[in-house]
Amino acid sequence: MKKVLSLLLAFAMLFAVVPMSVLTASAETYEYYTYKVSDGKATIKDVDTSISGDITLPSTLGGYPVISIGDWAFEDCSGLKSVTIPNSVTSIGDSAFYYCSSLTSVTIPDSVTSIGDYAFWFCSSLTSVTIPNSVTSIGWGAFRGCSSLTSIAIPDSVTSIGSFAFEYCSSLTSIAIPKSVTSISDYAFYDCSSLTSVTIPDSVTSIGRSAFSVCISLISITIPNSVTSIGDEAFYGCGSLTSIAIPNSVTSIGDSAFYYCISLTSVTIPGSVKSIGYAAFHRCSSLMTINVDEGNENYSSQNGVLFNKDKQELICCPGGKSGEYSIPNS
Repeated sequence: MKKVLSLLLAFAMLFAVVPMSVLTASAETYEYYTYKVSDGKATIKDVDTSISGDITLPSTLGGYPVISIGDWAFEDCSGLKSVTIPNSVTSIGDSAFYYCSSLTSVTIPDSVTSIGDYAFWFCSSLTSVTIPNSVTSIGWGAFRGCSSLTSIAIPDSVTSIGSFAFEYCSSLTSIAIPKSVTSISDYAFYDCSSLTSVTIPDSVTSIGRSAFSVCISLISITIPNSVTSIGDEAFYGCGSLTSIAIPNSVTSIGDSAFYYCISLTSVTIPGSVKSIGYAAFHRCSSLMTINVDEGNENYSSQNGVLFNKDKQELICCPGGKSGEYSIPNS
């Protein structure tokens, strides 16, 4: 009898320390939506893929306010045309609208503060998005593969743009990065093949790996004096890029940073640059002149040929070739 009483007491103590929100967080279903309630607030966890057309998400489910769209909630809802998100929602989860291939528009309210990783991954029919001033972060690959996206306004509230955020957005023609952003992440605009202009504010200190690789329509870009590093392959394959001004703030240019920029005709290396990576200007077939500021202690140029002073290595030659010129005596 004592053993039975002990077991009952143990169970009673266990339930006493478990929060009621955990005990009541079982999944419920209403129409197309499966949701969970925690602390009196609902999260949409799953949606029937037969949902279609233009929809407005409910602001309440089961009498509870809907505060978030959960991870993978609308995955593969291929019949979805447009979505209006209610003001009760504060976050859009990872892969929330993953592969919603017919989604053309989404209305994000100013209650939302974060857009999760891969949130609109390969929503290939999405043409435009307005991100409200409440959003502070755009996750990794958030709009990756949105090939119909022609414009997007990034507000000043955004402080971080994840890697791959706009990769393969092949219809995006221009982008203005807000002053709140301090770095351009790896592959952020990789293969945005229609991108012709980019505005980089003077808050940005680094341009990540392959940030603008294969942006084949990019004609010119102004790098502000705040930038200290240009990452590996940052402008790899930007075949329409005719000129680039590297500011005095830059100390490093990564491997293959301007590889195969076949329209680039001249480059000036400022005195601040301490390292230039392997094949940084290789295969730049129109590049006939590389000038180095006299104050640069690490590099020199002669007849358009770029040399590393310390290592006595040839870095680049006219036409982006190598091995055809001898190292100068001085």
